[in-house]
Formats: sequence, structure tokens, C-alpha cells
Amino acid sequence: MSSKKFKAPVITLIILTGINLLNYIDRNIFSALLPAIKADLHFSDTELGILGSGFIIAYILIAPLFGWLGDRFERTNIMSSGVAVWSIATAFSGMTRSFVGQLTTRIVVGVGESSYTVLSPGFLSDLFPKTARGRILAVYSGAISIGSALGFLIGGALEPQFGWQKSFFIVGIPGIIFAFLILNVQNPVRGSQDSDSEIKKPREAHKNFFATSKELFSTGGFVCAVLGYAAYTFVLGGLAFWMPSFIIRYYGVSLMKANLVFGSITVIGGFCGTLAGGFLSDRWEKKGGNGYFKLSGTAMIVAIPIFWMCIHAQDFNSFCKILFFLEFALFICLSPIDTALLSYVRPEIRGMAIAWEVFVIHFLGDGISRTLMGSVSDSTGLMSAMLICPWVLGLAVIIWFYGIIFYWHPALWRPNQFRLPLLQSHRGFTESGKFKENTMAAFENSRKENFKMTELDVRLSEDGEVVVIHDKNLKRLIQVHRKVLKTSAAELKALVGAPSLKEVLVSDAVTNFINIEVKAYDFKYHKLVREVLRIVDELKCEDRVMISSFNPFVMRMVKRLNPGVLRGYLVMHMGWKFFLPGHIFYSWLANPHTLNIEQAHLNRRRCTHFNKRGIPVVAWTVNDPIRAKQLLDYGVISIISDKLSPENFQLS
Repeated sequence: MSSKKFKAPVITLIILTGINLLNYIDRNIFSALLPAIKADLHFSDTELGILGSGFIIAYILIAPLFGWLGDRFERTNIMSSGVAVWSIATAFSGMTRSFVGQLTTRIVVGVGESSYTVLSPGFLSDLFPKTARGRILAVYSGAISIGSALGFLIGGALEPQFGWQKSFFIVGIPGIIFAFLILNVQNPVRGSQDSDSEIKKPREAHKNFFATSKELFSTGGFVCAVLGYAAYTFVLGGLAFWMPSFIIRYYGVSLMKANLVFGSITVIGGFCGTLAGGFLSDRWEKKGGNGYFKLSGTAMIVAIPIFWMCIHAQDFNSFCKILFFLEFALFICLSPIDTALLSYVRPEIRGMAIAWEVFVIHFLGDGISRTLMGSVSDSTGLMSAMLICPWVLGLAVIIWFYGIIFYWHPALWRPNQFRLPLLQSHRGFTESGKFKENTMAAFENSRKENFKMTELDVRLSEDGEVVVIHDKNLKRLIQVHRKVLKTSAAELKALVGAPSLKEVLVSDAVTNFINIEVKAYDFKYHKLVREVLRIVDELKCEDRVMISSFNPFVMRMVKRLNPGVLRGYLVMHMGWKFFLPGHIFYSWLANPHTLNIEQAHLNRRRCTHFNKRGIPVVAWTVNDPIRAKQLLDYGVISIISDKLSPENFQLS
């Protein structure tokens, strides 16, 4: 039986995208036929809004159940049944003339569509690698704009020829064919495309419905993605539902022309925006991290003034031109925000994640907007109802940028990148004063004591050479007030034994891996960073060094100039004094591979929090063996120490 199934991921993508196309045709043809239904059945705008909300309420109430089932049973069977149910219900929408009958068919359509929409994004995520996930979901989501547009175009074309009732019947038939096709799609293994990350989110056995739900809503990034998506859906749903009526009322065009114009602009602008969002988000994510959130928020900032200009356009031609750019901007974030949401949850519970996403975004989004905008329209006009939307888009921007700052993603480790050892020597292994810190003797002693990695500090000398020294003034070391920047490299070596960075990196007597801490607390760091990276590049040793700093701008510069170098952001402040260097608040700006945190700030709760978010943690400076073992048990991946060595501290 399995040999007859479609095994090529691309074929599966085509089938799922085709079903998504039908999903949005069946969903939006109701909006396209709204003026005809209103004229024939004499429903008020409020009643029409309730019919739209009835679909949404059923859609969201059943979603968590389908998510729970989809995480445990064969997803193709559930999706196939859902496609068949909503297609039949769409056909029956044309066979009833009562308000209760229309409401019933809309509810059944919502139930059927929910089963498919909840499971398909996670299904695709298990078919394609993470690096292509934004583009793949962009292709899948491209059906949303095309399907929505075709719903308006087909509705506008069929209604004059066959009437609104037969139009429903015609568009319901193709779904039965796709319901059979999806039964022949091969089920991928859950999480099969998530094995390439350096630090994996903990894999756990299936929890019950309530425990899984609690896990999801305690994940801050997931909550930010969903709440911002809800505000976005409020606008997108309200716009799709009421725009044909707005065009007819304010520009005096026919139902057919209103649907033709709105549908055409949506299919072109929306589809182009969706594809652009998928490709741009993958690039933004790779370039600077958190790209999915950043692109979504930026697109909404652009959309707000365009929305305002569109609604206030003086003539129909101007309205159409501005509407194209509005659709393009709105649809840019359609695939990125789904990709962002999936990145915050374990593969085993992605069905539940999408299910709760569906519930929240429609319960707080278009489940409210359609009825609310209809009620406002009855009271003060449809123009007033439309003007609610730009303010709600602003709320989405705020929520998503909050997610960027507080629930950032670390940079991904390359598959061949070296792994940090459990123990690093702090400024070389000094053996309690026997050797001077940051000297060749201390570094060579680290190698003799079987360390694999040494941490050291670098600054610029007067003659522009990168030297290994911690203090910016020599007073602590030789009791003479003298700045490092005012002293040559040769003098620094003579006075305190400070070697050059290049001397350390070319030596065979030091540890193979080096953690280079760039000592730059102010904005005069550019020359130092460039010199460090020049040396690393010259010696071709990016695969054996980590660069760390308290300055997040140093991290950003390193990423821009040499993204292949491992980066660790140093954290020594966890409170609310955001202006201090080395504060956890600036981690989103640093976009590091690891957080190197002062050990006093680490406990089980914080380490668990970072582990669940996939953020590797390095602890400094740990000199108590009991504390070191405790931190390793908490999930810390590496420890920097002055006193512990592999010989006197047995690492398990």
C-alpha cells in the first residue's frame, strides 16, 4: 500500500497547496456573494457579520481537538476527511434560504477547514529542511491570496450566470477529488527535518491536552507570534469580508466589477507579497536572526499609512493602485509569521501549536472584526468600520517587536562547527598565581593541564597591534598609571608579558581552541574588531576560535564581517538597568551563538528556560567544583574557570 503513495515532497507540496487554494475559494466566495445574498434574503449587515463569525467560531473551537489528534494519529486521514466535509457543506450553502440554515452550513465549513489548516503547516515542516522552510510555506501560503482572489472572481463571474445558490454548489465539487488525492500522500516522520541544530529543544513524550497547552502558552515567543497574528488576522479578515461591499457603496460599481477588481488585485498583489515574504524572510533570518519576526513587523509598519491612503482615495483608479500596494505589504508576513511560530515549539506538538494559533487568531481576529465592523457600519457607515484596521495593525507591530527583543533566537551553529569543551581556562591556567594571567606561560600551562580551550582578553596597543591583556590601564599589574592605548606592543610584552594575539594563535604550545574576549565597552571598537578578524582570516583559524564581548555591537560587527566565527555574548547584568553593558536585554541585538553568563546569575529555572529556547549557555567564572557540576547538570554546555582543571575536576 505504501509503495503506491506519493513520496516526492514536491508532489505533496503541490497537492497541499491545491487544497489550500480550494480552502480559500470556498471560504471567500461567501464574501463575494454577500451583496447578492443581502439583496435576496434581506439580511442586515450585522446578520451577515454573524454568518461570517459563525464560520470562524466553529473553525476555532474545533481546532485544538484536531491539533491534539494530529500529533498522535495519521494526519492524512484527518485532513482528507476534513476536505470532504467542508466541500459538501459549501455545496449545501446554496440549498438553504433561512438565516439558521446559512449559519449551519457556515459552521460545518468551518469544522472541515479547521482539520486541514491546523495540520498542513507542520506536515510541510517535516518534509523540507529548515533552511527552506520560509520559501516552502510561502508557496503554500501563496494559495491564500490566489484562493481568496479566485473566490471573489469566481463568485463575481458565476452569480450573474447561475445565481448565488448554484455558485456555491459549483465550487464545492473539486474538493471531493482532492480529498482522495491526499490519502495517497506519504506521512513524514515528525521532526525529521529538525536534527541539524546544535542545541535541540528537549524532546519529550506526548503530554495530555492540558499539559501540552500549558507548555505552549508558557512559551513567550509562541505567545507573541500568535497575539500579533491575531491583530493581523483582524485586519485581513475584515478587509476580505467587507471590501467588495465598500467598493460598491463608495465607488458605485457593480457587484461583478467590485469582485473582479478586488479579486484581481488580491491575486497579483497578494501572491507577489507572499512569495516575496517567504524568500526575504529566509534571507533576513540567515543574515541577522529573528528575520521572520522582523520582516513581519516591518511590513506592517509600511502597510499602516498605505491602508489609510487607500480608504481615503478620491477616485476609483487611485483606490485600485493603492490597494495593490496594500495587498502586497499585508501578504508579505503571511508565511514568515507561521515559520516564526513553528520555530518556537517542539516538532512533536506542532499540530497543537497550529491548532491554538488558529483558535486565538480567529477568536481575537476575524471572529471579532467581521461582526464588529458590520455593527459599526450599521451605526456610522462602512468607512468608519474600515478605519479601525490601521490602529489594529499598529498593535501587531508592537507585539512582534516585543517578541524580537525578549524572545530572540540564537544564531545557528554550522554542522561542522567545533563544539565547546566542558571546561575552559580563564586567561590561561595560572594555578593560583604561579603563572601570570594572559601570558604565554599561562596559555602553555593550559595545554599541559589538558585543557582544550583557553579564554583570553584582547586590546589595541599604541602601535595598533592586537595584544592579549585584560586591563585598559597597567596600574593593577605594575602599580604604574599607564594606558594600554598609550603603550606599544613591545613595551607591553616587556612590562607585563602580554603577547600579541597572532603570537598565541600560531603557537603549537597553546590549546587548539581559543575564546577571544574583545575588551570594548564604548563605541571605539571598530578598529580592534577589524584587526582581530583580519588576523583570524590571515591565519585561517575561524574554525578554532570563539569571539566574545560585553558589547552587543561588537557581536553585530563580527557577524557582518565574518559570520562563520562562533560568537558568545557576555552577560553580567540581569536586572532592569538596561543601560549597562553586558545586560541580558541586548542579547537580541548581539544575535550570538551562545550566552556567556556570570555564574552567580544562573540557577535551574534560568538554565531550563534557555535550554527550552535552544540557547546554549556558558558559565563564567566558576571555581567551586560542586557548583561546576551543578551547572553542568542544569544544562550549561561549558564552564570558564581560574582554578579547576581537567586533572583536578573529574568531568562526567
